[in-house]
Amino acid sequence: MFVYENKNGQALPLNGGPKLAGTFKSPYIHWDGAGKPKERLHPPRGFRKSDFQASPQVTTAVPPVQLTRLEDLNINPDLFKPLQSESVLDKLISDDGGVLPATNLMAAGAPGIGKTTVLLDHLSKLHARGYKVLFISAEMNEMDMARYLRRFPQWASLPILFLNNYESHSNQIIEGVLQQGWDVVLTDSYTEVNDTVKEHTGWTRGKTEKWFLDLMTKHNKAASGIYTAFITILQLSKGGQFVGSNKLKHMTTAMMHLDWEGGENGRRYMEFSKNRVGAVGKKLYFDFQEGVRFHEQRFQQDLENDEILRQEAEQLETEAHHFDRIFGFDQVAETETTVEA
Repeated sequence: MFVYENKNGQALPLNGGPKLAGTFKSPYIHWDGAGKPKERLHPPRGFRKSDFQASPQVTTAVPPVQLTRLEDLNINPDLFKPLQSESVLDKLISDDGGVLPATNLMAAGAPGIGKTTVLLDHLSKLHARGYKVLFISAEMNEMDMARYLRRFPQWASLPILFLNNYESHSNQIIEGVLQQGWDVVLTDSYTEVNDTVKEHTGWTRGKTEKWFLDLMTKHNKAASGIYTAFITILQLSKGGQFVGSNKLKHMTTAMMHLDWEGGENGRRYMEFSKNRVGAVGKKLYFDFQEGVRFHEQRFQQDLENDEILRQEAEQLETEAHHFDRIFGFDQVAETETTVEA
């Protein structure tokens, strides 16, 4: 059944019918394709014009493709100067010995392991050496931090943004504060910051996360005049997996894990499972007996042992090559390869 709507006496097809000749008086015209069109006051039962109205096609122009040659990049040499705290943690974070500008370090661990304490203490050491640092807290308030000061008085001069003090516009507040320019920004935690912004803006979780990651990238690239490095604390799910998207994983320079060795009564340690600027799998043990104390001697000994094992492996490989040449095994291998080919 073809359905038409009367427009100034002409039959306007609504569902793809052919053009009809003649002049019509009724609001609607029905035609089965064979007989005479019938004029009606209403469309057929169940017929909806919206079912046949095409959605407007939105076309966006493809942006011009730009290929980049690394030799054309104007790299600022400041990007390769590590931000050093003068603690052994510098050696764990990067091979250069410290947090590198424009990098993103994520720290994950079980509740109570000491993520915030360890990283705040590191932030305070950087602050004491003259670096511009910022702590964004979406989990603690002023009273929580005041209790920390009894154990860590060196944190007293750290600039802190307490998101809990604001009932709206948290996204604009964060944007404005970051625009002041910081060397290192510590965020606690990724999930809580995103949840706060999501609540204030009404955005979806995906849009909120994209906003936060884009903001980090923007300040990595010195939007405020400083190549900002971000250290972000992550929550873990009940299954021990970090909470965040794959995009977060990919843009992360380094992923730090903090845990107990042998359960909660064991020794605390941290290590990197991913690190584009340093080693992975190296454990640095720590405790809170006297503030934050790293077991530097053991860490240094482990590094020396790893170096000895590396040198021994190289020596064994060199000797194996000498042995093969002396007894002609390398020539036999080449002959077998040629025969197989």
